[in-house]
Amino acid sequence: MTITFDEPQPYPYSPFVSYQGPIIQKAQFENCVGAAAAGCTDANFGPIGTGPFVVTDFRTNDTALYDFNPLYRGNAQGQPFFGEVLIKGGGDADSTARDVLVGQGGVSAADYAWNVQVAPAVLNDMEANGLGTVMSGFATLVERIMINQTDAGSDRGDLRSVYDDGNNPHPFLTNTDIVNAMSMAIDRQTLVDVGYGAAGSPTCNVWPAPPAASTNNDDCLTQDMDGAKALLDSIGAVDSDGDGVREFDGVPLSILYQTSTNAVRQSNQDLIKAWWEELGLEVELRNIDAGVFFGGDLASPDTYQKFYADVQMYANNSGSPDPQSYMGNWVTEQMPGPENNFGGQNIQRFQSDEYDAIWAQLAAESDLAKRAEITIQLNDLLVKSSIIPLIWRGDTAAVSNEIQGIGDSLNGWDSQYWNIQEWTRSN
Repeated sequence: MTITFDEPQPYPYSPFVSYQGPIIQKAQFENCVGAAAAGCTDANFGPIGTGPFVVTDFRTNDTALYDFNPLYRGNAQGQPFFGEVLIKGGGDADSTARDVLVGQGGVSAADYAWNVQVAPAVLNDMEANGLGTVMSGFATLVERIMINQTDAGSDRGDLRSVYDDGNNPHPFLTNTDIVNAMSMAIDRQTLVDVGYGAAGSPTCNVWPAPPAASTNNDDCLTQDMDGAKALLDSIGAVDSDGDGVREFDGVPLSILYQTSTNAVRQSNQDLIKAWWEELGLEVELRNIDAGVFFGGDLASPDTYQKFYADVQMYANNSGSPDPQSYMGNWVTEQMPGPENNFGGQNIQRFQSDEYDAIWAQLAAESDLAKRAEITIQLNDLLVKSSIIPLIWRGDTAAVSNEIQGIGDSLNGWDSQYWNIQEWTRSN
C-alpha cells in the first residue's frame, strides 16, 4: 500500500499514529467520500481495522459492543485479554464514577469510567470505598468558554448561528473589549478549587502545553473586576436605563450561557454567572444532557455544533503533541454550517484572514522552535477574540482495582483506550 500526501508534511510524525489519524479500508469506504460519507451508516458504525477488537453492534447515543479480533497481530502473545468490550455512553459523570468506585454490594458495577468530571471532594469520598482509583494525565485539555461570533437569535431562522460571509455578526460579542472584560471578571483559581483540585490548574491559553505555551496572556490568572468594569465603561457599554444591565450600541449585554449537564460545570456556571452579573451583564444559564450536547444529531437544536446560544463551555484537546492539526480547527473553512452538516470544528465561527495566513505558515514550517513561536501567535489571536480559556485539565478516569495493565497514568495525547490490548483482569 502506498500513501501519497497532497502537500508537504513538515511534521510527519502525527499521521496514522493516533486515533485522530486512522487509515480506513478502501474496499469499505471508497464510496463513502465527501458528501456520501453521511449516508454510509454500515461502514461508519462498523469500520474494519487492525485493532484488538472489532465492532459488532453500535447504537447511537447508547452503546458500542466490540468482540475479540482473531486476526489481531498480538494474538500469539495473548492479546487482547478480553473477549468482549462494552462501552456505554450517556448518563452523567457522577453516576459513571459511582458505578466504578462505589458499585453495588461492594462490587464495582463497571470496570472503567471515562472523563469523570466530578468535584474533587466527591471523588475522594467515592475512592475511599476501596474499589478503584482515579487516574489522570495532562496534555492540552482545556475547559473553555466559546464566544459565538454570529447571531444566535431564534428570529434569525435558517441563519441562526450561521456565519453567512460576515453578514450575520453577533450583536456585541465580536467586540474584543467586551470579551476581554468578561475574561478579566473570572476568578479561575476558584473554579479550579471548586471543581478540579489537583486535576486542574488555571490557564489563559487554548494551547497550554510547553514549549508552545504563551505567557502573553497571564494577566488573566488574576481576577480584575475593577479593570473589567473600567474597560466596558471606556467603550460606552454602560447601564443607561438603570436596570442593572449594560448596553452597547443600544443592545443589552444579555447572554445565554450553555454547557453539558455535569455537577462541576454547573457549579462553574453559577460562579461565572455571578461574576458576569457583577460586571453588569444579564446571564441565563442552560445545561443539556451530554449525550445530546456532544451527540451531533443533525435534527437536534441542542448540539454544541449548532451553538444556539451566545456562549458555551466545554473542553477538548489535541490528539498530537504537535499543534498544527489542532490549531487548524479555527481556520475559516472549518466553520460548521448547513453546507457541511455542521461538521467543522471552528465552533465559535471565528473568521480572521490573519489567523488563516499564520496557520498556513505553521503548515509549511519544519523548524520546531519556529513552529512553537507560530503556535503562540495563533493562540493569542484566539484568546483575545473568541475563546476564554479557564482550566488546564487532566484527562481523568475511574478505574476498578480489578483492571490491570493501564499504566501509572493516563495518556492525555490519545484515546484513553490506546493500549487496551494490554489490559487484563486480576481475578
